[in-house]
Amino acid sequence: MKSFMGMPIVTNRLLTVPAEDWSRVRSPSRARRRMHRGFRQNVRYYDAPTPKAIVIGGVMYVHPDMLDEIMKRANLAGSAF
Repeated sequence: MKSFMGMPIVTNRLLTVPAEDWSRVRSPSRARRRMHRGFRQNVRYYDAPTPKAIVIGGVMYVHPDMLDEIMKRANLAGSAF
């Protein structure tokens, strides 16, 4: 089990938030207006990793992708001195 600043870390792939990808539409503002009127738009719905760590009872719960980011930033901050 990994730890960060003395806190045990538990990774869980289910820690996600719903997200939308509007990059496939030509005009996102127009697409939103049309979607509210009932027209189907070329928007991709997916689950993105939660950008936060959740601390419960001294244990940090985090998505594996976010753990990689946290460790990468911690290593960069440690090597700056």
